Amino acid sequence: MESVLLSLRGVSKSHWRGPHEVRVLSQVSLDVPEGNVVSVWGTRGAGKTTLLEIAAGLQSADQGIVSFRGEDLSKMSDGQRTVLRGRHVGLVRRAGPRSDLRVIDHVALPVMAEHSERSALRCAASALDRVGLSGCAKQRWRSLSDGERALVSIAHAIVRQPALLLVDDPTMALDTVDRETVSELLRSLADCERIGALVTTPDMPAVMHSHEIRSLSGGRLLAPPKDTLLPGKVIEFPGGDGASGTGASSG
Repeated sequence: MESVLLSLRGVSKSHWRGPHEVRVLSQVSLDVPEGNVVSVWGTRGAGKTTLLEIAAGLQSADQGIVSFRGEDLSKMSDGQRTVLRGRHVGLVRRAGPRSDLRVIDHVALPVMAEHSERSALRCAASALDRVGLSGCAKQRWRSLSDGERALVSIAHAIVRQPALLLVDDPTMALDTVDRETVSELLRSLADCERIGALVTTPDMPAVMHSHEIRSLSGGRLLAPPKDTLLPGKVIEFPGGDGASGTGASSG
């Protein structure tokens, strides 16, 4: 039986814009088992990044429970949550390094404090090989294509061999080939390394390699009917306020 890495139960979150309360998440419940890619599709501003940051313990929910391997994040100190992220969770973001490091040095950064420089660079080389970018190790971030940057960001996240990946818009602005490469890599990491992944994206075709698909709209997390996930079917989310009728085929 697959163990659940990340669990959200009844999570709600609001932001204030002046005197007005804006509900971003409303009673969101979700499980991410080990070895599964769970993708959350939604338009820009739907609350996907807020969802990921709450899952990572970087934001607190107004109500509800977020737990990692059964441990409630709200009962941990800031330090304990930082340790949890450092040891078990890989955050995949596309921002890149602030300085113009070599790619291998950027990927090695998360393990520099725990390893010698030589060992950290070996770990980084292994992570780059896993994402198919061994040949880019000595390049600089500015010289990479958008697709290569997406893959380097994943290498940066998996260099510590986390149990869970939290991935924010990994295929943003990518062409069809690069989008497919990134999506297949995330699926491979789940299938081969048993990593769990929570992926958010505004790009419906990017979710097609996922084990589970959800739609975030109006603060609510919706699931398509099970029979729409068969090959050749069109995915339609019930009551999605714009998320339904996407025209994306699952085959």
